[in-house]
Amino acid sequence: MQSNSILYYPSIEFHSDKWVKSSLLLWDHVYRIVPKDYSPNDPDSIKELSDSGLVRNIHLDATDIKETGDEFMDLYASLPFIPAGLESGDDDRIHPEKIDKRLYPSLENIAGNFLHDGWLRLPQELARGYMFYLAKTVARRRNFVRGTDDSDSWSIAPYFTEEANFDDYVCNNEAEGFYCSLFLEDLIPRNIGDVSVTDIIKFVKDRKDLKDQLRIKLDFLSQKLSTIENLEQAKIEVSDFLNQVEHDKKELRKSMDFWGSNVASSLFAVGVPTTLTALGALGLSGDPFHAHKIASSMLIGAVASYTDYKKTVKGDRDTSYASYLIQIDKMVNPRSPYNYMRNLDEFIND
Repeated sequence: MQSNSILYYPSIEFHSDKWVKSSLLLWDHVYRIVPKDYSPNDPDSIKELSDSGLVRNIHLDATDIKETGDEFMDLYASLPFIPAGLESGDDDRIHPEKIDKRLYPSLENIAGNFLHDGWLRLPQELARGYMFYLAKTVARRRNFVRGTDDSDSWSIAPYFTEEANFDDYVCNNEAEGFYCSLFLEDLIPRNIGDVSVTDIIKFVKDRKDLKDQLRIKLDFLSQKLSTIENLEQAKIEVSDFLNQVEHDKKELRKSMDFWGSNVASSLFAVGVPTTLTALGALGLSGDPFHAHKIASSMLIGAVASYTDYKKTVKGDRDTSYASYLIQIDKMVNPRSPYNYMRNLDEFIND
């Protein structure tokens, strides 16, 4: 079932209200995971969006923590090799409410000790790895997609999303399938930071149908890219979906009464599994790890090659697999996918 809500990860506070406002151009609600005894340090704009019900806090329940612990421990036990990012790194903090007690011994062996303020000190990538599993569990149980404004977290997340289905050779151009970044341009107004909360609330209420249409098309396009095996049929279906996404995106943009004279310098991307056949149908040639234009305002590029692509697509992929990167004042450029690949490669191989 297609989701109308996005879950922010990996932190509690939003780095910018621009990100929240930008997300509300496509989703109806923005959720975040907040411990019951923690009060986020929010600016007035976020408080106003919270009061309106567009920003909502999630308090974890026992099932969230248990399922996250089970999946995280199973993955860690099944790894053919421990990636460099799980062995060392800068310290980060996780509130103890978000840690399954069964994880403490193994995490402490890697991470060190508890801080006096009740937070567990972990290597940064391990903390974000656990936080990703936590976000994925919360998203799956509540039918959310996930979103972030942190490119490092977004680059590393596929390792955990795809059950470590990447080896130390991250960029195999001849692989059967790839984890790709699908970019959308011309979606976020340049003046989004100056748009009032009142206007954002009105937009969410008045443009729900247009937002739904675009989200549904993006979801269908992602599904097609992950399952197509026949080249000729791929060319037909992918072309149809690209045209539909372009049309719905333009209609949504035209409905923004607060649209300025220019779009923002922004990065809006979603990670999708993509078959080698689908890349061929999109007319990609040369290095797949660079952004290639596939429509007037859409690009795609590979972030990593799968070790076993069949393993990725043989099960159902719920909404929690969808992870969006939205960064304001960042631009899509041909090296964007390569930069994400490099981050993932450094996480795996140091």
